[in-house]
Amino acid sequence: MYAGYSAAICVLAPPLKGLECVDDPHLVPLGYQPAIIWEGVGLLPYSIAPHYRSDHPESAAVEKLVQYFIQQKMLFKALHDGEVILETL
Repeated sequence: MYAGYSAAICVLAPPLKGLECVDDPHLVPLGYQPAIIWEGVGLLPYSIAPHYRSDHPESAAVEKLVQYFIQQKMLFKALHDGEVILETL
C-alpha cells in the first residue's frame, strides 16, 4: 500500500498478517530496521482491506488480501475508495 491513509487504518488491526499480499514487507527504506513487525495496534477487532474493487493500482492485490482473510478465517472489513468506518473506541 502507499504510505498514507490506507496504511494508517491497516495498522489499527490486531494482526498485520495478510498485508504482504499487497506490499512486500522486505522493502524497507534506508534508516529503518529490517525486522518485520506483524502485530498491529489492536484498536480495531478486525483487519482492513482498503481499495477493495476500486479504481486504484492496488485493487487487484487487495482481492488476494480478501481471499487470505477468508481462508485464514480472520475478521475483516473491505473498503472501497471513499468509504469510511465510524467506530466508538
